[in-house]
Amino acid sequence: MLIQIYGLTSVEDAFEVDRLAVDHVGVVVDEGINTWDSVDEATAQSIASNIKRSRLVALSLSTDPKRVIATAALLNPSIVHLARAHRIRTAALNQLREQLAPMQLMLTVPVQGDRDLVEASRLANVADYLLLDTSHPTTGIVGATGLAHDWDVSARIVARTACPVILAGGLGPDNVAEAIAKVRPAGVDSETRTSSDRDRRRKDLAKVEAFIDRARAGDVSNEGWSRRRG
Repeated sequence: MLIQIYGLTSVEDAFEVDRLAVDHVGVVVDEGINTWDSVDEATAQSIASNIKRSRLVALSLSTDPKRVIATAALLNPSIVHLARAHRIRTAALNQLREQLAPMQLMLTVPVQGDRDLVEASRLANVADYLLLDTSHPTTGIVGATGLAHDWDVSARIVARTACPVILAGGLGPDNVAEAIAKVRPAGVDSETRTSSDRDRRRKDLAKVEAFIDRARAGDVSNEGWSRRRG
């Protein structure tokens, strides 16, 4: 079970989360797009330099290939995560994949209903990882909402694609085992529900540890994922 912790905004949190040896650590770089969990370039670079055990994931909210490449060049992450991949044409995604190699590509699928199965299939042909996330029902914002989506739809996406799928959207220690049992993803992601109650930009390490423990205890994905890819 891949475990991804998102929204690191301080070097202190990055060091502590990395010490827990999660698989992926996600950072949102400020690209001039309004979002509560982004950090400036200097802070992003400091966080990246303190990630020793985990793989760094750099998130770009941009749909401009030049801006995406600039974010990737800034941090040289293992994985570049495009949160608005659904707004980018397939040809442009393929070109980005070639330009970013050997960095891997993680693409977000906003999950709202069965129509998203088609979009997931399109993006899976380009991605190294799909990330299934929640689209806010009022604002339309995708990701970092703290809201879960229809796990039945996510389970159907997982069953129909060979691309490793990371389940996101409102996951925390209290529901990650249930989500794994229902969706059977290759990995799980947490941001808002492992954040501090006092400051959502900081991590609650007790919550992070509980999330890791319960995700690993509930891991039922490896056999099924291997079978789908084999």
